[in-house]
Amino acid sequence: MTTTVGTRPDHDAPLTPKSRHFLQRLTLATGGGMFIDGFVFATFASAMAGMAKSELGVSGMWESWISASVLIGTFFGGLLLGYVTDRIGRKPMFTFDLMLFSLCALLLFFVTAPWQVFVLGILMGLAVGADYSIGSPLLGEFAQRKTRGHYLGLLEIGWNVGYVIAYLIGYLINTYEPTWWRVILGMSIVPAIISLIIRHGLPESPRWLVSKGRTDEAVAIYRDELDLQNPGDLLDEPEQETRWTVLFSKQYIRRTLFASLSWSAIVMPYFALTFFGPDILKALGMGSDSLLGALLGTIIALVGATISWKLVDRVGRRMIVIWPMFGCAIALFLASMYMHMPIVFGVIAYFGYLFSYGIMSITTGIYPEEIFPSSVRASGVGLASSISRIAAAIGTWGLKPLQDVIGTSGVLLVLAGVSALGGILSYAWAPETNGKSLTETSHEKDPHSYQRRRPRTAQPA
Repeated sequence: MTTTVGTRPDHDAPLTPKSRHFLQRLTLATGGGMFIDGFVFATFASAMAGMAKSELGVSGMWESWISASVLIGTFFGGLLLGYVTDRIGRKPMFTFDLMLFSLCALLLFFVTAPWQVFVLGILMGLAVGADYSIGSPLLGEFAQRKTRGHYLGLLEIGWNVGYVIAYLIGYLINTYEPTWWRVILGMSIVPAIISLIIRHGLPESPRWLVSKGRTDEAVAIYRDELDLQNPGDLLDEPEQETRWTVLFSKQYIRRTLFASLSWSAIVMPYFALTFFGPDILKALGMGSDSLLGALLGTIIALVGATISWKLVDRVGRRMIVIWPMFGCAIALFLASMYMHMPIVFGVIAYFGYLFSYGIMSITTGIYPEEIFPSSVRASGVGLASSISRIAAAIGTWGLKPLQDVIGTSGVLLVLAGVSALGGILSYAWAPETNGKSLTETSHEKDPHSYQRRRPRTAQPA
């Protein structure tokens, strides 16, 4: 007797205790990578806000380069290692990237010059970029359609939690033990080692296996790990060769542009404003409370992301990305008028931006995983994350020089324009992928471009 795709997919059935435990472990393992990304960015920001800057002799130029180092590394990691992941599989790269990250984090305890921090930041960014290309696609390929946003959204929550925790630790060290700045720089080794341990023994992605013609292995993983006898739409996955050019084909070019440009519009203002958060808040009038205000801002962003995570599988993806993007533009525009308003209004507008950012931020961990086919999903996610990180690097590297030329008000106005353009682009191009299988979301562009494939069968064990 054969199992066909036409029958009711067990993949949408209620989870068993075994499958729920597996998905929770996989979420923790993949979320660890996102946690680490937010964590290491905050460690660099908080270290440069403390004694590390003077102890290492960090000039204004080197501060800009250090602020962008992890982002530059993420660009190359996502771009190059995402393609490698699609070629050789998710599983081997899932371990290698964190081993590289852990080694670099250890070396940060011993730096003696700004260039060393910069080089290690780039290498850590390579690992982070690779993890963007591996972790979220892997989780999305296992998750059910009805709760995929829930699980993928948790990864973005992990990023914000990592940033908040690292910034809080950095704030406490800078306040009470400022000579421990090396601890701030290198402490990301702790979550990296924990994530490595959790990842040990995780399986390969079944959808990637099917795309490479290894259907029997894929079905066995579904049965062993998810406790499912009928793999549902898994067998609808087309067998495809990994070709990077698919991302720029007529069918996928708009998706590639949407994922890359909307992600860029989300993170470019945020990374610039949060890395230099204390300086921006000083300009807005917070004075000596600016470091504490920057910490409060990260918590506000986390609150927004948590609310969005609870809603994304109910209201859909489009609403979560479009209206908060315009909300960010309005908030930054109001903040740019701070010289003409009482201090409290400028600060509230700035925090309003961070809240809106938090709401839309989780879509960066959902949309790219849903709109590319399995054969190039890691490549698509890697490319989108790479372009977004270059945008973020431009923001962090360019904020200080731009601020010197046009002032804080001008900077906020420019970033408001970035958010507004992101909102317009999302309104025009963002698809609604909520409640659809990955086969549907990654292969349908319009009814005329979707080619129906003959269902494959798999013999039950």
